[in-house]
Amino acid sequence: MPNPTNPSAPEFFVYRLEAMDIPFYVGIGRSARASDRVRFVNRLLEREANGHFVRWSLSTSVIAAFIKLGTRVRVRYTRKRLTRGAALLAERRSIAALLARGYALANQQLNPSKGQSAASIVSSVQQRAAGA
Repeated sequence: MPNPTNPSAPEFFVYRLEAMDIPFYVGIGRSARASDRVRFVNRLLEREANGHFVRWSLSTSVIAAFIKLGTRVRVRYTRKRLTRGAALLAERRSIAALLARGYALANQQLNPSKGQSAASIVSSVQQRAAGA
């Protein structure tokens, strides 16, 4: 994401990606950063199916796994109209709060549990959704 021309402009937001109403990723963005995530992963899946190399991150791997399972991935905006600094702070706090409540997150930054696999995160979301 390119840096803003005015870092104090309140153009950022904090969002969560959720499957089955269970959060598995927290991020910040502006413009269409969050709303394009699923469409972007669908394009990666198409490229891979056509024999092209795709570099998967943990979060895109988790989204792809849910797409393959037919599970809808939803974007939930938790904070809007923030400066970049305020958005980064809110993201950090949101990640810490979810981790403290035992959620498995696909975040690779700010996540001490970042050694998880996409399969383990998907499984954790499914178990939480089932009430296990």
